[in-house]
Amino acid sequence: MLLKHRTQGNVDIAELSGRLVMADAAKARAELLAIVEKGTGRLVVDFRDVSFIDSSGLSVLIAAFKGIEARAGKMVLAGLSPEIQALMELTRLNEIFLVFADPEGAARYLASTE
Repeated sequence: MLLKHRTQGNVDIAELSGRLVMADAAKARAELLAIVEKGTGRLVVDFRDVSFIDSSGLSVLIAAFKGIEARAGKMVLAGLSPEIQALMELTRLNEIFLVFADPEGAARYLASTE
């Protein structure tokens, strides 16, 4: 799993790629929490290049969400494959996370919120 960070205006975008699984969960959690801690308070997690996510990967997302929520920030997801979208629905995480088709639309949404 690889994580790249970029900023678009006042929004942080974390681009994930590969597989978000147990072997990578601790590193991914630390990197996402560092973005949350030092970032803008608005975070898009881009899944366009993620091929698979397991329960450990889901726990990474929940940890990042709790971290950003504690700072009164907002976090959304973008670019989910049909399989990952189905997993979000199965685990009901789609009730917690707003999901956008692409990170640019997600960033525009977050930039417009205060």
